[in-house]
Amino acid sequence: MYHRGDFHIHSTFSDGKHTPQEIVMLCKKKNIDIIALTDHNTTAGIDEAILVGEKFGVKVIPGIELSTSYKGSKVHILGYFKDDSYKNELFLKILKNIKDHTISPIKSLFKNDIKFYDSKYKLYVKTGIDILRFFGAIVVLAHPVILTKANFNDIIEMNFNGIEAKYFSNTNEDTEYFIKTAYTKNMIYTAGSDFHSLDTNKKTHGIIGDVYLNENEISNFLITCELPY
Repeated sequence: MYHRGDFHIHSTFSDGKHTPQEIVMLCKKKNIDIIALTDHNTTAGIDEAILVGEKFGVKVIPGIELSTSYKGSKVHILGYFKDDSYKNELFLKILKNIKDHTISPIKSLFKNDIKFYDSKYKLYVKTGIDILRFFGAIVVLAHPVILTKANFNDIIEMNFNGIEAKYFSNTNEDTEYFIKTAYTKNMIYTAGSDFHSLDTNKKTHGIIGDVYLNENEISNFLITCELPY
């Protein structure tokens, strides 16, 4: 049984300031016993985090934060993997193209398996969801609080498994609203600090443990999503 979980964390493999090992040690210090490493458009740091986590008793769920777009606005999607699909060769090719802002080559990789839209440089949010689902990931809308209400109302009708209902910059009212939305739509919900560094002068992101899922919430998340635990 896990007690406190933070499922949105970045390392030096994207734009974070701490290595996966340092992150695991920080989680141990803060009594966070289950996390997801969710670097932007890369899964390169996951294996290191898992190995260190096994040594120090911190469970690491393989994750990613995928960059997508909707009506000209950024939309980030969290993906959580049940197995080692995050290492899939095709998936890694797709991530490289996303980072390089070259969407056209991804279309040829999928042929007609996934629908693409008109952008040549940015991945449409629905396509991002479908790609993650293609590789068996659980798909969660990241930090909905930063979206406009109109965009959120549109996007949440897409094929998400869940919502990041607990986010470091939420008000209590925000969190209550997103949890209620998750229940209404029969979705899971997660919690994320969006940790990048320990610099408390920057309010752009939270610190590990600022928000978390509790024991019952973690159990529901893992069981519902059939994630390994």
